Amino acid sequence: MTVDEFITAELSRPFSWGKSDCAAMADRWVQAVADFSPMDLFGRRHSDEAEALEWLREPGSIAVAVNRVMRAAGFKKTAEPRIGDVGLVFHEGRLCVAILAGSVWICRDEAGLIGVPPAALWKAWRIECLRR
Repeated sequence: MTVDEFITAELSRPFSWGKSDCAAMADRWVQAVADFSPMDLFGRRHSDEAEALEWLREPGSIAVAVNRVMRAAGFKKTAEPRIGDVGLVFHEGRLCVAILAGSVWICRDEAGLIGVPPAALWKAWRIECLRR
């Protein structure tokens, strides 16, 4: 599956905490590429808004959470992201988990899919199939 095909499929999903928020979307993308869910491997998945907000209130919030999940899954940070990589981007004053799709990072929130410019990137991980 290409990033474009994945994003097109995501357009039909209504927003739902734990199912189609930014973290769940990125997790689903990684699972399509690498054949496993980083969130399941890490052993922590949120299923509703309360659980998501509980995780976000922990020290370091989404930055620490995503870093721990990606490190536990074996993905390496990259300073030169390419299409299909996952990153943390700034959007309207907050960090979001996003997928690089061409010239924009794609993330989502309650309003739908969001395109964020490359300059908004804070940190990225190379997404590729890892032998398990």
